[in-house]
Amino acid sequence: MERVSKNARLKLSEEETSKFTQQLKDVLGAFKSLDEVDTGNVKPSFHPQEISDVYREDKAEKFDWDPLSNTKHKEGKYFKGPRIV
Repeated sequence: MERVSKNARLKLSEEETSKFTQQLKDVLGAFKSLDEVDTGNVKPSFHPQEISDVYREDKAEKFDWDPLSNTKHKEGKYFKGPRIV
């Protein structure tokens, strides 16, 4: 628990450490019960629903409108961002 609290940058009292240690043990114990489930006849899955990617052709197209028309941060035909260096 000390390592967890250090990683989370929390300062826990002895009482809190003891309390949270017990709670963490209870949570991990609940997950241990999953080890008892027979999954021998279940095929592995990585996503609960069947999904597929839908691709479109990646080609440049002209806008019917000017994307820079509503900004005051532009220079010529480009957006102008803040100077970083």
